[in-house]
Amino acid sequence: MTAILNQAAQLSRDEAHDRIHALAQGSAKHPALRNPFYELWMAEELTADEVELVAANFYARVRRTPVRIALAFLHMTDIAARAETVENLYDEMGHGDASKAHSVILREFLQTLLGRIRGHEVDLDLLSAPILPSTQHLIEASETLFSSPNPQVVCGALLAQEWHAYPQLVYLYEGVRNYRRLFELEEFHENCEFFYLHIGATEKEHKIHSLSTAARACRTVADVEHIERGFTAYLDLLADNWAEIYRELRPN
Repeated sequence: MTAILNQAAQLSRDEAHDRIHALAQGSAKHPALRNPFYELWMAEELTADEVELVAANFYARVRRTPVRIALAFLHMTDIAARAETVENLYDEMGHGDASKAHSVILREFLQTLLGRIRGHEVDLDLLSAPILPSTQHLIEASETLFSSPNPQVVCGALLAQEWHAYPQLVYLYEGVRNYRRLFELEEFHENCEFFYLHIGATEKEHKIHSLSTAARACRTVADVEHIERGFTAYLDLLADNWAEIYRELRPN
């Protein structure tokens, strides 16, 4: 009975915000962000086949980001949370310009990078690298998570997506710098638009929005627990994916 009453305990807006903020900050220590793949990626150049494996699997899940955000919108009930989520989706889709959609910019960058490494043009649709089981599972399970009938679980998953994204892209960009020798200096930076777009402003704003969206969805301790469930579930999917990619790169 006491446990039930504790779960039903009401939270003020400030209390909810503080609890969700602490949860979000905890993502920095999760294996989704602290893992041997990032250490390897930032430390050395990989072979063409290895970079292709990373590119194919990263793109496969990133290109589904607008779908996850749209599903989150559909399964939210708070009007302010929906408005913030639409703004997030608008950013992802290039503010209505298809050529500026984030997945399009990423695709162009990956094709350019692989083309320089291999010495010929590369089409991302024709890569020989496999889409790994954990990548496919991440895509499918995350879309189920973002479609949860529980809006707090949805908000938790969205919180995880946005709070892991900024450091993830910092780590990936630092690894990309290992291939700077393949470009002229200005050319390299021109091709890194995907990273600068997110590191410079977009992901910072999305972090703020996802935090306020999640906090707004919390009225009780039980609500916070549902947020945490969605948050942790999405980070665990990401961690499993990077772990499998690393095992493929360094099987021994």
